[in-house]
Amino acid sequence: MADPAGPVAALPRSRLHLQFLLDNAANPDVVLFRDEAMRAPLERHFAGRLLYLGRETLPGRSLASFAAARRANRAYYPAVAARLAPYRFARTILFLEGEPLERFLQTLPGLGAIELWEDGLSHYVDLTSNRWYAARGVVQAAAGFYPRAITRRRIDRSAVTVRDRFERRNLVLSAPADPSVARAELLLIGSPLVEDRIVSEARFRTALAEIAAASPCPVRYLPHPRVDVARLERSLAGTTITLEPNPEGLIAHAAQYRYTAYAAAVSTGLIDLGRYERSLFLPGLFGLTRMARVLRGWAANPVGVADDAGGLRRFVAALPRDVP
Repeated sequence: MADPAGPVAALPRSRLHLQFLLDNAANPDVVLFRDEAMRAPLERHFAGRLLYLGRETLPGRSLASFAAARRANRAYYPAVAARLAPYRFARTILFLEGEPLERFLQTLPGLGAIELWEDGLSHYVDLTSNRWYAARGVVQAAAGFYPRAITRRRIDRSAVTVRDRFERRNLVLSAPADPSVARAELLLIGSPLVEDRIVSEARFRTALAEIAAASPCPVRYLPHPRVDVARLERSLAGTTITLEPNPEGLIAHAAQYRYTAYAAAVSTGLIDLGRYERSLFLPGLFGLTRMARVLRGWAANPVGVADDAGGLRRFVAALPRDVP
């Protein structure tokens, strides 16, 4: 059903964002997207409504590639504005608040009222330090990304409508169906910690070995879509952890298999699963003490936090061995 207030736009960047649109009956008239990987899943649900915006150009390591990226990015935003100029939306749904493209879109006259929908953990808590985020923004600005407020993590939320699951409780997300195939294992949900230079390769390998040794049941690793799988295979070599292919994402995998326990260093996936009593955050095992402190301090956090291998061992040992 069309929105009586007028046409609606949305910019989903991930399958999670797509699921939010579906589960909350958003029914946007125009679906903006920036990555070709999102084209097929969006087309399945919103055929004929897609508008491709493209994305900024990431610079390489050479000065020439940096200069080329800067030129491309300075031309990118006017091109986006030109693509959207014919439209007049009553409201636009965004999922990210600290990214240059989303900040630029909020300056365009035709996008109407802005709604900020939850993007997962980063919507609620600042897992990385403000200094880390600001440094990232400085590099982006130098590479020609839209510069306004680029070193700030948050927008003025009083100027937009905010929707989320755990604090305002004005969004829903359907948990995966409980599948019939059970695995008496711990599913370790991956994050691109090494790729994002949050954890060193050596620290990552140490954490994997500690988790494998501490878990009372076998461990299976589900990689994040942005991870370097070849690098991950090298990290897993010498451990007893099984690498699980992940072509369709966590939610699709969780609808196929159910596990004794679920764990992650830090991952939105643990809250998306909805299996809170069997889930555990493990940032401390990866040396991420600040993230552990932040997760413990989030009052609405539905998932427990373990600081060390002993905490993981006790948590898994206390769960029923027959996977429900």
